[in-house]
Amino acid sequence: MTLQEKDLQFVFDDSHWTGLLKFDETKDYKNASENLPETKGVDFTGVYQKHSLVLIEVKDFRGHRIKNKPKFTDGPDALWLKVAQKYKNSVAVIVGAARNSTHEKETFQSYLEILKNEGKQFFLILWLEQDTPLAMKNKKLKSNRQEYLLLQDLKKSLKWLTTKVNVIDASVNMFKESLTVNFTSDSIS
Repeated sequence: MTLQEKDLQFVFDDSHWTGLLKFDETKDYKNASENLPETKGVDFTGVYQKHSLVLIEVKDFRGHRIKNKPKFTDGPDALWLKVAQKYKNSVAVIVGAARNSTHEKETFQSYLEILKNEGKQFFLILWLEQDTPLAMKNKKLKSNRQEYLLLQDLKKSLKWLTTKVNVIDASVNMFKESLTVNFTSDSIS
């Protein structure tokens, strides 16, 4: 299955992924956000290898390094805070949709079954594309890298929900056998 998020095309291998949704375009998410205006949701949700629920938030900062630099600091516009709130809201929508959906009820119920089962895994993924791929960043300065600090803030704020929180991009794709990402536009504006 192929899902598009702006200039990034995500190609999921159907033999590894099921229940894929462009979450923030589902009727259940839209109903929730219309009734509770501050509700924000992740871009994609799906089940990986039948036992892992994966929520993916996509950010493409390529070509906008200076503009996006303030998002890597603390404050009300901090990237980690905005993304953590999206995960929290998305879980609430999943629970509500598993109970009340008239559109994707079975999919949301399968998500909820994974969330309820301690033997299953729950991943929160921030897919963050930047001008310099994560794999090329200087590993010796890991503790000073903005991505490292972003990940630590996300993990700290979401440890009540799961310990499986990751910041990845096409160069460090933890699902590389079953998910490829294509850049669909050469012009970055």
